[in-house]
Amino acid sequence: MLEGVEAALGLPKGSLPRPIYSRVQLWGAALPTNTPGIPCIFDPHGRAGICGDWLLGSNLESAALSGMALANHIADYLRSDGACPEEFAVGLEKEFEAIEGHDIGQFALAGVESSLKQHNEMSAFQLAP
Repeated sequence: MLEGVEAALGLPKGSLPRPIYSRVQLWGAALPTNTPGIPCIFDPHGRAGICGDWLLGSNLESAALSGMALANHIADYLRSDGACPEEFAVGLEKEFEAIEGHDIGQFALAGVESSLKQHNEMSAFQLAP
């Protein structure tokens, strides 16, 4: 991951210090069960936008793509000088659908409960930073 950040920032390979400790944690709210199936939601009248992984799946790529979609949509709206805002309304009337597939982060409910129990048991054994 550090190599990707170095490349994105134009830094030489190996220039960022390596972590001495890392931890991965299951984010319970990152287990969507339904979605409108669109990359972002935008209300030009309310001047509000919504993005997030739950709109496209349940992983980091989905979150990034959703954020970029909303940013591009807002930029297009601003370039239009607010003309015809109804043309820029996205997802406000969309019905939610069940999420299909098995992306990372999409675990059966029993798996989530088991992971949370294991996390609680393991937290007593973690080293302090």
